[in-house]
Amino acid sequence: MPAVRVTPGRQGRTYLRRLGPIIFACLAWAVTAPVPAASAAQRPAPPRLADAPAATAAGADHPSEVSEPPSALPSGGTEVVPEHRVVSLYGAPQLTRTVLGYLTPQRAARRLQAEAARYEEPYRPVVPAFDLIATVANAAPGRDRLYRTRQSDTLIATYLSAARRVGARLILDVQPGRADFLTEAQALEKWLREPDVDLALDPEWNVGRRGVPGRTQGAVRAQMINRVQTYLAGLVAESALPQKLLIVHQFREATIRDRDLLEPRPEVGLTLSFDGIGTQRQKRVGYESISSEHLANGMTIFYRLDRGLFRPFQILGLDPVPDYVMYQ
Repeated sequence: MPAVRVTPGRQGRTYLRRLGPIIFACLAWAVTAPVPAASAAQRPAPPRLADAPAATAAGADHPSEVSEPPSALPSGGTEVVPEHRVVSLYGAPQLTRTVLGYLTPQRAARRLQAEAARYEEPYRPVVPAFDLIATVANAAPGRDRLYRTRQSDTLIATYLSAARRVGARLILDVQPGRADFLTEAQALEKWLREPDVDLALDPEWNVGRRGVPGRTQGAVRAQMINRVQTYLAGLVAESALPQKLLIVHQFREATIRDRDLLEPRPEVGLTLSFDGIGTQRQKRVGYESISSEHLANGMTIFYRLDRGLFRPFQILGLDPVPDYVMYQ
C-alpha cells in the first residue's frame, strides 16, 4: 500500500512564509507517496542539547509517591482495546509546542477530560490518557552518546498522579535515539508494573547506531515490536495486570518493516497510530492506507499544524474506526 506524500500548495506556502523559522524548526522531512497538494510534516524536532534538561512540570507538585491506581477499567473488564476507545494528550515539558509542554499537568488534565468527553458513546467507554515522552530523543549525543535522555522518576510520578486524579492512564512514550526499544522499555519496568501505565514506541526517533535524531529517518522492525510485546506480556502475567497498551507511531508504510511478521498477543493491545500532518483529506488517505484490519488503530490530531482539525464525529467516521485518538 502506498504511504502519503504531502507537498505544500499555494495556501500552505503562504502560511509557512508568514510563520517563518518557528514552523520550520518544528517541521521535519515530508511523508512519502503521492496525494494532492497539502502540507505535512513530522512532530517537533528533538531538543538541541547534549542532554535534554532535567524537566519539571510547571506549576506541579513533585510527589515522591503516587496515589492508588483505579480498581478497574470503565467497562469492568481487563482489556483496554477493543473494549474501550483511548483518547490521549501527548508531549513532554522539554517540547514546549506539545500539549504536555505548554500546559501544566493540572491544566492538561482538564483539557484531557474535555477531549475525552467528546468521544463518549453508550456502547464503548472512553479511557483518557496522558502520552508522556519518557525517553526524549536529543539532537546531540549526550554523555553516553545515545542521543536520548530519560525522564526522572519524579517527573513521571507527577504525571501519573495527575492522570489518576481524573481517572486517566499514563502512556510512557519512547524515542530511543541510538538506544533500542527493549532496553528503554525495561528501564521503565518500575512504572510498567502499575496497572494503569502503558507503553508507546516512536520509530521516527529510532535512528540506529550511527543515526542522529532529526536528521536520520528512523524505523523499526516487526521483530523488535514482538520482543517488546513478549516483555510486556511477561509483566502482565507475573503481576496479574490488565492488558497493556503498546502504541506504535507511524506516518508511512516503511516506519514498520516486515509488518506481516507482527504477532499480536492477548495480554498486549498492539495499536498502530497514524501520525501524519496535513489536511483532512490527506490524513484520511494516509490513515486508511496504512491501518490494519487485524490490530487496533490510532489517529493523531495536531492542534497547531493540521489544516482543518477533525471533529470527533469525523474521526469516528474513518474506516476502520480508530481505537486510539491522540492530540498533540
